[in-house]
Amino acid sequence: MVWPALVAFICIGIGTQSRTALRIRIGAVSALASVASFIACMNLMESSQPWAFFSPHTRAFELSLGALFAVLPIAQGKAVRTLSSLVAWCGLVGVIGSVLLFTDSTKFPGPWAIVPVLATAVLLYGGEATSWSPRLLLSVPPLQWLGSRSYSAYLWHWPVLIVAAAAMERELSVVDGLVCLGISLALSELSYRIVENPIRLNKSIRGVKALVLAVSLISIVGGSAVLARNNPPTMTGGVAATAPTILNTTTTIDPLVSTTSVVPTAPELPAPSAPIDAIVQAMSATGLPGNITPTLQGALSDMPTIYNNGCHGSFSTKQPKKCEFGDLASTTVIGLYGDSHAAQWFPAFEKVAIKRHWKLITYTKRGCPPAEIPTYSKVLGKVYNECAPWRANVLKQMVTDGVQVVFVAHFDRLLSASTRIPMWQKEWRTALQGTLDALTSQNITPVLIEDTPYPGQDVPTCLSRHYTNVQLCSPRISSAFRPDMTQMLHDFDDAGVHVLWARQWFCTEVGCPAVVGNILVYRDDNHMTVSYASFIAPLLDEAIFPVVDWYTHTPK
Repeated sequence: MVWPALVAFICIGIGTQSRTALRIRIGAVSALASVASFIACMNLMESSQPWAFFSPHTRAFELSLGALFAVLPIAQGKAVRTLSSLVAWCGLVGVIGSVLLFTDSTKFPGPWAIVPVLATAVLLYGGEATSWSPRLLLSVPPLQWLGSRSYSAYLWHWPVLIVAAAAMERELSVVDGLVCLGISLALSELSYRIVENPIRLNKSIRGVKALVLAVSLISIVGGSAVLARNNPPTMTGGVAATAPTILNTTTTIDPLVSTTSVVPTAPELPAPSAPIDAIVQAMSATGLPGNITPTLQGALSDMPTIYNNGCHGSFSTKQPKKCEFGDLASTTVIGLYGDSHAAQWFPAFEKVAIKRHWKLITYTKRGCPPAEIPTYSKVLGKVYNECAPWRANVLKQMVTDGVQVVFVAHFDRLLSASTRIPMWQKEWRTALQGTLDALTSQNITPVLIEDTPYPGQDVPTCLSRHYTNVQLCSPRISSAFRPDMTQMLHDFDDAGVHVLWARQWFCTEVGCPAVVGNILVYRDDNHMTVSYASFIAPLLDEAIFPVVDWYTHTPK
């Protein structure tokens, strides 16, 4: 509704205004739309890069900036034309530089998006200002041909790339990309000659006929989109699976109340053990259940509530938000601390906190590990400097909040700030030791949570391709865990640090099923679903209750 309203505003009184007044109105609206769209894009990049990329509102500045330059006065005077040509050549350099220098790690459509957009705009504006302007280069036949088919190529390249990647079930190589580019250009030529030009140049398609054709095509596309959204294809084996159950978790554990002067030995968390029965059974499953929960289409949205209420910090967050759950009047206070791999445990911890009448406080931030070490963010395209002040503030907040036991988790494949590859175990060990020391110095007992298994691919997408054999989407144990990180946790465990071993809740000795009963384990390529976190909550309760009860009731 925004863009039709803007067009209507521009057209008001169009018959009574001079061309200059109309150009001023178009320029003003275009400038305001460009600024608003760019600001919206920058803000949305913090929380949802895909929406920032695909939303027309956050990409509108790329079009409205072109509209603004289109109504600017044509350069007059030798000095102005000379300057316009120089700027146009700079624009050409900007366009070529964007093609050559932008990579997968470039934050897009973040601040860098303005470079190719502005470069293209100034290139078009000043490209013909003088005899030595970029027109000399851009008027050669091959580039003229490419320019006339550019929009067709733009429409074709994306489906060609997506279909090719889906067919080969791997990331495309440079050679693959060049082949896809050739196919896209060939299809562009065909559609340009067979569809675009015959319709565009057909003199009989004018007036009412053109309007009827446009409305019909829009209705067909829009109707098809609505039907596809409301009637998604069936991507299951069709057979409903029985919901998994957890056995031997109904034992009631008596709370510990210590009032004696003799302090006995603190309880230990369970050692690594055999996988639970539901996991063993899941490794022999084949077809995707018809009652899979969540659905493959809804998997990405199956996120903890702390993502929606502002408790899970964004990239720019430096001050933790105080978010309390469970029994807010309880004197037993536990914390959940880390990045999204800590946040994914929230549904399970919340259930335990409610059951045990504990107060649970979350301290989580996107992509920010609790370990005192700088990381590189692919999303931000830079060293993640916002983590250090956040961690410092979290420690202060924990002391203020009276946290007694804190559960610490992180994604163990985060990138090093210096090498931009997953950090070595030695780096993690030193950084985590600093965090543990800082916590214990404040009389806060830390518990390290073993990282969840790493699938290495987007699991819902994989299951949509292999719904008759879900084991093709279940990672092998050898790739799901880093042996060096496992050894590090064993060393911490031997040194007296509490470690919550969780792999038996996800994996057998062979692999880690992507589906357990009728529950989808992963929402993407590395996070578990809320549904699965809720499923293993009783196991978490059984594992952590004795330790939490001890450290919150035993005098220190």
